[in-house]
Amino acid sequence: MNAQELNRRCVELFHNPDAKLHCWHPRMFWETHMLENPKPEDLQEPKVDLRELEVMLAEAAHEPSQCADELEQEEPGRAALIRHMMERGEMPLLHRPH
Repeated sequence: MNAQELNRRCVELFHNPDAKLHCWHPRMFWETHMLENPKPEDLQEPKVDLRELEVMLAEAAHEPSQCADELEQEEPGRAALIRHMMERGEMPLLHRPH
């Protein structure tokens, strides 16, 4: 999955009703240029690693992650840690994009 497809998936997961229950503001994960209510198409510049964000948002949305296996291969235990923190109701600290 290329960066644009991954970003699109993260935006879709972010707008999932189950993920919305967390009341996260898009500014936490994307550069919003100070827009208070950015539209999905405004969310193009990620502030965090999109693979980690996808794992976190997939967990919040109760959907299978498409990036967890790749993330686990690159950094063993990272996807499991993100999932575990979400299960405990904690906000994982996500890395900056590479």
